[in-house]
Amino acid sequence: MAKKKVTIKDVAREAGVSTAAVSYVMNNRTDVRISDETRKKILQVINLLDYTPNQAARSLVANKKSIFAIYIPASDSVLIEAEYMHKARILTDFFHRNSYETILLNDDDPGKCDQADAIICIDSSSDDFRRLGDSNFIPLVALDCMINDPLFFQVNDDPERIISEAETHFGHDFHVLMLRTPNLEKISFYRRYFKHLEIISSMADALHFSDQNVVVLNWSVYSLMSERTDLLYLPSLSDSKLTQLLSCIEKAMSRKPAELHDILV
Repeated sequence: MAKKKVTIKDVAREAGVSTAAVSYVMNNRTDVRISDETRKKILQVINLLDYTPNQAARSLVANKKSIFAIYIPASDSVLIEAEYMHKARILTDFFHRNSYETILLNDDDPGKCDQADAIICIDSSSDDFRRLGDSNFIPLVALDCMINDPLFFQVNDDPERIISEAETHFGHDFHVLMLRTPNLEKISFYRRYFKHLEIISSMADALHFSDQNVVVLNWSVYSLMSERTDLLYLPSLSDSKLTQLLSCIEKAMSRKPAELHDILV
């Protein structure tokens, strides 16, 4: 027996609101005053019933570009801030080429984001990630941070790939330099793989390893060390990683089930 199609009337009935209110929320109307409590309840019912607009409604918004918000934590390190801005530029260029636009969230008050269709959290702590999740009912994807929750996609560098490329280049004698991160789960994860993982936040930190073979994943660190001959640069935001990130976002937006949420590239 075919499953009965959920309609906007079903959502309105379950949420105890009018069909107009459901429509306003789904279309992110800002000219109509709807309380946060009501909006939250409608979104919860939409997710619970797995409601999607009919084909006619979808066609009305087919030409509308989706907007992705990029959340970047604040840092007191110039080197880390430079890395965040580099990643934001790379992401903006990549998404624009794929017909998506981006906005940056203000770290002072990231909270509710009504303008975007999805949020990409870069190098964020688990607490910040969940705070954004509690305030927004749009897909969240973790980039270069470990959330370890099957409800959310996370996309990170594959340590086995890094080890393979480093050993091909240096043999077994090398140090991996990683910028300081508020995501402690990420550090714990990579320490299980890398014998010499060095957490740095300034150029002075990097100079401690001037006589060592070093593997660098961050552009801001590489840009200051590029003349060294004992350095291997493996860019964190590779084309394959960006493609995987976009695939995860699109799956999350379409609510397509996915067995694998922990992506290593």
